[in-house]
Amino acid sequence: MTYPPQNPGDPNAQPDPFGQTQFGQTPNFDKGQPQTPPPAYGAPQGQPQYGQQPPAYGQPPQPEFGQQPGGYAPQPQYGQSPYGAAGVPQSGDPGTLNLPWYGIGFADAARRVFQKYARFDGRASRGEYWWWVLANFAVVAVLYILVLIGIVGIGGTVGDALGGIVALLLLVWSLGVLVPTIAVAVRRLHDAGYSGWMYLIGFVPVVGGIALIVFLCMDSKPEGARFDENR
Repeated sequence: MTYPPQNPGDPNAQPDPFGQTQFGQTPNFDKGQPQTPPPAYGAPQGQPQYGQQPPAYGQPPQPEFGQQPGGYAPQPQYGQSPYGAAGVPQSGDPGTLNLPWYGIGFADAARRVFQKYARFDGRASRGEYWWWVLANFAVVAVLYILVLIGIVGIGGTVGDALGGIVALLLLVWSLGVLVPTIAVAVRRLHDAGYSGWMYLIGFVPVVGGIALIVFLCMDSKPEGARFDENR
């Protein structure tokens, strides 16, 4: 059975029994049911769950509890080392002489050198080494100036006696700190990832001393942990 085409302008036209839309008419699905308008552009999709507030217009939805925004893993803060205990430790007193002390001060560095007097194992931070170099230089400079004052400034028997005593103190100090100075330099090389035998390069005239200073100034490397005690 064929139905004749309906005229969209005819008020007496009968509706299509099959529910098909006639030419020029707007389809109407679910007649009699309220139509929900589409959400505005940029508005969040879906309804918020119970107890949650919908995000403001144009703002991304808030992450769930315990999740990082954007789905990224937490990153280490600026200035913190990502290596952990197996590599370069964090700044501060490690609580043991078996680990280097990063961020150490002048007095603690000088005391730590004598506490590890002849230990050639382990590592030493740049602060431990270079604070000690400064302390040793200051003591030697003061004693040397006193020797010059006694011998040249005062003169005579008293000046010579004073200069000789101070010169003896300078000799004792130099011999007393020889071993810990070499030991802390070896530990500094370990902290930079080099073998302690690299210290011998300093005996090469001119070039060796410059190269050794460069090595002693290098950054700490996690590979130096292999020189720690009981590893």
